[in-house]
Amino acid sequence: MKITNSINQLTPSPGSNVRRQEQNVGFAEVLRGMLDSANDLQKHSDEVAEAFVIGRDSVEIHDVVLAAEKARLALDLTVAVRNKLVEAYQEIMRMQI
Repeated sequence: MKITNSINQLTPSPGSNVRRQEQNVGFAEVLRGMLDSANDLQKHSDEVAEAFVIGRDSVEIHDVVLAAEKARLALDLTVAVRNKLVEAYQEIMRMQI
């Protein structure tokens, strides 16, 4: 299932090197990745809910609830980051030079 695969990708395996080489990734790429991830979670949540409503045997109610909750948490995190960015921008604009 997609949820298990996503969690496994985030969790390092016991034999893997936890410290990875630093990559030169800009803030815009990180932010874009976070937005894409939140969007993917929302799409997955919609797909799971639709599959449950249609009546597929492989989808149970707890799958729907888990997918919806992950999508909600991702959206909450995205909104929190956006709010912090707006606050930082406003603070910079208030600075006198």
